[in-house]
Amino acid sequence: MNKKQEKGQLKTAKKKTAKAKATTNRKLVSKKTATKKRVVKKASAKGVPVKQVISPRERYEMIATMAYYRAEQRNFEPGYDIQDWLDCESTIDDMMKGH
Repeated sequence: MNKKQEKGQLKTAKKKTAKAKATTNRKLVSKKTATKKRVVKKASAKGVPVKQVISPRERYEMIATMAYYRAEQRNFEPGYDIQDWLDCESTIDDMMKGH
């Protein structure tokens, strides 16, 4: 072989190596963009509902809101506030127990 043929083969070998590296780099880049972090919601065991815990403050606010709307329906007539509170408290507690 002469020197020109050797140089030609070296250039061809370099091009093939460069193409292989470029292809490898593209594959790596495409893999990086294709993989995403997935957030998996944990389901309760076999469809059993998860019992939610509410704070005493949240319970108080729910009762107060419900009692307010009851009083509003009666045009805020005096004398029913304690009964409204107790009825609403009972209703909210029943809802939290799942009745």
